Amino acid sequence: MRGMSAVFRGCRHERVASRALLGLIMAAIAACAGEHSQTQRPTVARPRMVWPEPPDQARVEWLSGFACGSDLGVERSLWTRLSNLIAGGAETRMVRPAGLAVSGTRIAVADPGAGLVHVYDMSRRRVLVLDRCATSALGEPVAVAILGDRLYVSDAGQASIRVFNFDGGCAGGWALGEGSRPAGLAADAARSRLYVADAGAHQVLGFDPNGLPVLRFGSRGAAAGEFNFPTWLAVDVNGNVYVTDALNFRVQRFDPDGKWLGAFGSQGDGSGDLARPKGIALDRDGHIYLVDALFDAVQLFDRDGRYLMVFGSRGRDPGHFWLPSGLAIDGDRIYVADSYNQRVQVFRVLGGEP
Repeated sequence: MRGMSAVFRGCRHERVASRALLGLIMAAIAACAGEHSQTQRPTVARPRMVWPEPPDQARVEWLSGFACGSDLGVERSLWTRLSNLIAGGAETRMVRPAGLAVSGTRIAVADPGAGLVHVYDMSRRRVLVLDRCATSALGEPVAVAILGDRLYVSDAGQASIRVFNFDGGCAGGWALGEGSRPAGLAADAARSRLYVADAGAHQVLGFDPNGLPVLRFGSRGAAAGEFNFPTWLAVDVNGNVYVTDALNFRVQRFDPDGKWLGAFGSQGDGSGDLARPKGIALDRDGHIYLVDALFDAVQLFDRDGRYLMVFGSRGRDPGHFWLPSGLAIDGDRIYVADSYNQRVQVFRVLGGEP
């Protein structure tokens, strides 16, 4: 009888657990309905925001901003929401976005503030949150790059490059040398090459997709081809590499073999000057876009480094920035990591010569 009563007690516990689980499921369904109803609210139309302002011809237009998947219309599955509810959490939102990579329907955002990478897969209507590679947690993911079917993550906190597939699985990675602090990444698909800005070693490194070193250039200094904390990178259609040389307050340009081609920029607070240069990217016409975190703006230069225009200003409203960081361009879309506003803002290139 004692054994039978133990079984009955176990059954009672299971019934209690079942009721608790059912309650959680019902709560999750209610939460789903609540979220769905929120996404269906009519939005208030915003006035069109363009740069330069009229009467000049507009060259850049603000489109939208997002801080989580639902802002993009990507809904979490019922079971994802249920697991979040059980864990006491909610939808994963950005904390301090930094590096960006965009390719087609995939948007990847490195978030060192949260110690993870957000991947928004628009074609599959899902969000991936990457916070570890195999059994090793990410330390300080600051930048991302997409090369082929792999996502590369620059982990500054652990001086390594992590590699993921787009199902969220860990595909390996490699460590950099002692004293390294990897920052920006850039992919050259034509040459199957990944470039890494090593801010700690004041160098730029080149690797094949499997992590085999193929190139290394630069050393600390202020002369042509030297760096003082290189941080962000971009590659143009010819394979030339643009490097944000942060504390030399300039951008340097190199050919695919690391040969120095030129530089532009100097420290100051006027139009075209640099104060805290960060993310860099090029559009389809070869214009250079450069984030400046101190100016809370993005400056545009022509391919020779001549200043053209600026967009954005300090603040928290749409079209304003608070210590922006990374930058990515895909087609006519410009993505800016608005770090301390905890979001990514999206702009459109309207074409023409600024």
